[in-house]
Amino acid sequence: MKMKPEISVDQKTLQEITLECKRALDRLDVVTPPLYASLFREFAMERGLKDIPDNAQSCAKIVETQISSLTQIGEKSDAHIERLDTTSKKALDAMERGDRRSLKKSIDETEALRREIEQLKESVYTDPLTKAYNRQWLDAHFLDKDGRITRSCHLAIIDLNYFKQINDTLGHVAGDKVLTYIASHLKTYHVPLVRYGGDEFLLIFEEGSKEAETTLNECRERLLRKKLKYQDKTFNVSFSYGITSCEANTLFYDAIESADSRMYKDKERIKKRIAPPLQLQNPSG
Repeated sequence: MKMKPEISVDQKTLQEITLECKRALDRLDVVTPPLYASLFREFAMERGLKDIPDNAQSCAKIVETQISSLTQIGEKSDAHIERLDTTSKKALDAMERGDRRSLKKSIDETEALRREIEQLKESVYTDPLTKAYNRQWLDAHFLDKDGRITRSCHLAIIDLNYFKQINDTLGHVAGDKVLTYIASHLKTYHVPLVRYGGDEFLLIFEEGSKEAETTLNECRERLLRKKLKYQDKTFNVSFSYGITSCEANTLFYDAIESADSRMYKDKERIKKRIAPPLQLQNPSG
């Protein structure tokens, strides 16, 4: 049975609103679906049009939310933006024509694209080895354009102890396994974990510094009780850490310098307690 479109809004009004949107956007070089959807609602409200159909509202919401952060994802995002723009235009056209079937198809296409975008964001913001976040994630989610921290937190920097020995003695494959192993333990505390570079990680805590220190001490002790084996070598691993308190608007590199200073003091203390894992001469790292 053919279903009657559930469009109660005057079609002529919808067309006029769409034309107003297009005229407003003509002067822009780049037009994104969320901008189009936002203008559409603004012009609709000016005309006193409040009873926008549920399907239209759902479509506009999907279109508006799916493109957020895409401009930070790299060249691959261009194709997704183009596809999303095309899909949103199809949806708006279906809204004007009262074509429920086409509107449903456009919404399904948008949802499929949303899943692709999420996968793309995950690949762009994730370190491929450890599956921790990377610096791109840090820039996009934690810092503003001036390199300032956007929210209050406690920032911890972690540096593996004697990691150079492991790499030099057992090879980079063993080193990669150690990095992955450490990251898997740090992830169990369910706070953002960033691979900052080499064998350095950052953890971002929302709670107080005492809670952060308790967490990292617990993790380090747990690691020291475990033995790792690679080929014929058995060894354990550990890390040193430094924690600093950050207010919103703090310069990130000031925070890193503060945490780094604390980390090196912690490294001096911990190396008095633990021996090099492979008992090498001239230990470093």
